[in-house]
Amino acid sequence: MRVLVTGAAGFIGSHIADALIARGDQVVVLDNLSNGRLDFVPAGAVFVEGDVRSEQDIDRAFKAIPDGPIEAVCHLAGQASTFRSFDAPAWDMEVNGVGTARMLEGSRRHGTKTFLYASSMTVYGSPESLPVREDAPCRPLSYYGITKWAAERSVLLSANQGPPEHRVRACAFRMFNVYGERQSLTNPYQGVLGIFVGNVLRNEKIAIFGDGEQSRDFVYVGDVAAAWLAALDRTDVNSAVFNLGTGTQTSINTLWRLAVAACDADPDAWPVSFGEARPGDQRHMVADISAVQQSLGWAPVMPLPDGVRAVVQWARGDAGAPRDD
Repeated sequence: MRVLVTGAAGFIGSHIADALIARGDQVVVLDNLSNGRLDFVPAGAVFVEGDVRSEQDIDRAFKAIPDGPIEAVCHLAGQASTFRSFDAPAWDMEVNGVGTARMLEGSRRHGTKTFLYASSMTVYGSPESLPVREDAPCRPLSYYGITKWAAERSVLLSANQGPPEHRVRACAFRMFNVYGERQSLTNPYQGVLGIFVGNVLRNEKIAIFGDGEQSRDFVYVGDVAAAWLAALDRTDVNSAVFNLGTGTQTSINTLWRLAVAACDADPDAWPVSFGEARPGDQRHMVADISAVQQSLGWAPVMPLPDGVRAVVQWARGDAGAPRDD
């Protein structure tokens, strides 16, 4: 299969591109390197440096494989921080909303018939009950959640509107707290586990926003990549939304203690500060994953303690040494 993966110089996208290359697919990576790293792009992929808001860059990516047209798009490029969206809501809407619309237009121009989209648990806001199901009301609490929700709706609309030749087979993944190797150790707007591991390896105090008893559903990036590949292969699944999580709640206090212990330090002795909760922060989240289990035959396999140790092992190596990236 010939697959275009946007944002594949970044954390999640690079793992999906790796998994595609490993099974023999042809992969084009479209990334502007604003958050990604060129060394994360798989050696077997065709790299196109460009922006998903640019029609010209998109067209170059769709034409990058001479063997034939792109058959599927995995769209992960975007602004990925809830908290930064409050500082620049127009930019957030442009990158996530317009960027996704441009990719849908590109898919139409080039006859691509499968489009998978990286949505987010933030579309739910504060759910009325947990675990949250895909049919729960979506009431996002941040500009980021609003743009992810709008882009998700656009993707699913493209599966059902217009003449048949313009429609795509669409699927959106509402990803919960994805963690794993290649998560930034320095970027305060990205995954919390990478921040904690970076703090410990640099011998820094850990800063918690809130009391630390807020909880999340942490899912390993390798498990997430497996779900995306399963959706590519299941041609009967269309116009679908799936939660990607584990169904298990973990408090932030539990997570930072796991990170410290995995770095061979004593959690009871590590300095930690607690501050005000940040705007748009959800108090508790956990996914109901029964729909994706039933439709795609997918289930997470990585236990959180093992995954945390894998992140620390990677972070201690040359590829993940703490740096300003």
